[in-house]
Amino acid sequence: MNTNVSKKIYDFFSLHEKVAIVTGSGNGIGKATAKMMAELGAKVMVCDIEEDSVKKTVEEITASGGVAIGMYCDITDVSTIKKTVDKCVDEFGTVDILVNNAGTPGRSGEIGVVDREELERVLNVNVTGVFNFINAVVPIMRAKKYGKIVTVSSGAGVIGTGTFQYAASKAAVIGMSKGLARQLGREGINVNVVAPGVTRTRMADDWEFEEVLERFYLVAEPEDMAAAITFLSSDCSRYFSGQVISPNGGDYMF
Repeated sequence: MNTNVSKKIYDFFSLHEKVAIVTGSGNGIGKATAKMMAELGAKVMVCDIEEDSVKKTVEEITASGGVAIGMYCDITDVSTIKKTVDKCVDEFGTVDILVNNAGTPGRSGEIGVVDREELERVLNVNVTGVFNFINAVVPIMRAKKYGKIVTVSSGAGVIGTGTFQYAASKAAVIGMSKGLARQLGREGINVNVVAPGVTRTRMADDWEFEEVLERFYLVAEPEDMAAAITFLSSDCSRYFSGQVISPNGGDYMF
């Protein structure tokens, strides 16, 4: 390929010198996103409740020549979020990108069997946890009138698959993101959602992919979702805000 063309393509999608926080980046979609962003030049804060996974992700990024630091972070604990954001700013100077990927699946069970505590647990992680992190980084983004916020929802939040409490939580972050996109757009902050279809992650380890493939064409790899997230985090998505991008292999269309 012509080197000038190659450079123009890279520059178009580049995250050079951008600073990104990726929650739940110890494995799966979050890990793939952190690694892809680092490959495109971002300085990445890797955070997860699994400290060993955080360390491994950071090691893989730095071994490939990328720049990353890691922190234990529980998105339901505002104090650990503050420590994570503070460390990111101390090390890298700012926060340009926030990827809200951390989440929890709901325990299986029908209404009348699933109790209120289970519903509140899922909402606390998947909705309040997302709010907590956005609330922590928005002042930084507002001050410079620039920011990219991408929240990982799920196809469950669009079409109601999975457990009802999980679907409810993932639909809630779609609504939250749309509301914030309207509120923050004039301040140079883009807020978008990626709603993954069936993806080969640890959360999906017990799924029968052969049955899934009978319904539609493809099962995604974490990198497929990372590509959508990274696009929405780059400046080539300048005119995207309040949008839900759902890479799902044609399983459903809206």
